[in-house]
Amino acid sequence: MADLSPAGSGLRTAQLDGRRLSEALLPLELAPRAQLQLAAISRWNAMRGVRVGLVAAALLFMLIGANLATPIYPLLQQRLGLGPLDTTILFTIYVFALVPVLAIVGHWSDHLGRRALILPAVALAAAGDVVFATSGGFWQLAVGRAIQGIAVGLSTGAAGAALGDLLPDHPTLAAKLTLACSAGGVALGPIVGALLSGGSDPLLTPFLLHAIALLALCVPLAVVHPRMPGRNRPPASPPRITTPAHLRPQRLRLPQTGRREFLLASAAGFISYAVFGVYLSLAPAFSAKLLHTPSHLTGAIVAALLLGSSAAAQLIVPPTSDRLVIALGMTGLATGLALVVAAGYTGTPALLFIGSVLGGACQGVAFRSLFTTAVAAMNPERRGSEMSSLWIIVYLGSSLPIIAVGALVRSYGLLPAISGFATVAALLCTALAVAVARRPKTA
Repeated sequence: MADLSPAGSGLRTAQLDGRRLSEALLPLELAPRAQLQLAAISRWNAMRGVRVGLVAAALLFMLIGANLATPIYPLLQQRLGLGPLDTTILFTIYVFALVPVLAIVGHWSDHLGRRALILPAVALAAAGDVVFATSGGFWQLAVGRAIQGIAVGLSTGAAGAALGDLLPDHPTLAAKLTLACSAGGVALGPIVGALLSGGSDPLLTPFLLHAIALLALCVPLAVVHPRMPGRNRPPASPPRITTPAHLRPQRLRLPQTGRREFLLASAAGFISYAVFGVYLSLAPAFSAKLLHTPSHLTGAIVAALLLGSSAAAQLIVPPTSDRLVIALGMTGLATGLALVVAAGYTGTPALLFIGSVLGGACQGVAFRSLFTTAVAAMNPERRGSEMSSLWIIVYLGSSLPIIAVGALVRSYGLLPAISGFATVAALLCTALAVAVARRPKTA
């Protein structure tokens, strides 16, 4: 059987004493400097800021790629005869591929190291770009979306955990970067896709350029030393043994510490990503009808307003533990949805823009605060698996709710479907605001 331990063949030396054996079983990120006998190609001992930038860029670029096609879907509907339900199914295929991967491999980075998942994920995302760029039918589009989902699933938990590892003295900054890259990538994807899809082949150019960018990012990810400079593991810490048994799928469990914070952050993320998913899949058609324009860029900007406002709020506004502020944030998201629906019924574009910005900014403040608190309470030794569990719940919000909305559009029309979804989402936001505002029970 192949040796799966990061230490490699050093485990076969029976003469190792207890201390050296424990060191041999450590992930490369935590191994003592003397043990790292690596190939010359992997000896770039980059500074911490460079490593943080590489991880953030990987997460940002992959989520940009997963949303490049958002403004192009109306054109694909015309070319391939796709309906609104087909478009929403393409969005959910991405999530249905992403969630099982998170569930199966979410804990692997805790044993194999963060780069062991991030690097292949970036390469796989480039392959998904190629499949999507050359697609000529619904099923090839579906395969491309599935590959993108697998790539993001491989890297989501590992990238968030890597930022936590690299910034142990700045957990707030680590959470800020994780959320900003996630929301920022989803927001930038439609705009980048619209800007690059103006030629004769709107699929080839954006996805080809994105694939080249991802492959270029693979080079520094491959050559960087897997151990951060100056990182030492305490001698008394138990070894992390990596065997095939450690890599088996694990049953998802709630964290033993910070369970309430985990549940609140997961609920806020589930609702938020349901709203994001509906925006990304239907906002171009909704805005085109409201603004009376077929412009792909206009639809992309409207789709990105909510997510861009969320990302900006997460970068600018510091997280808070004030329960009232967080509750008001979720209430603001509900208010923003109400304004968007009102824009459709009154034909007032200003309400669409105001509601999108208001809802996104309020969601960003609330979710970032809840997310930061939940991550800070996680066990550092299980951060990868616990982060993956959180993201599984969050990404589920982008699956079944969007399919339901797509079915409603097919049966009742665009505006009634969006109105029904916004009503349910606003009620959930209000219920979560009440749960956040309540004082937690003391043991």
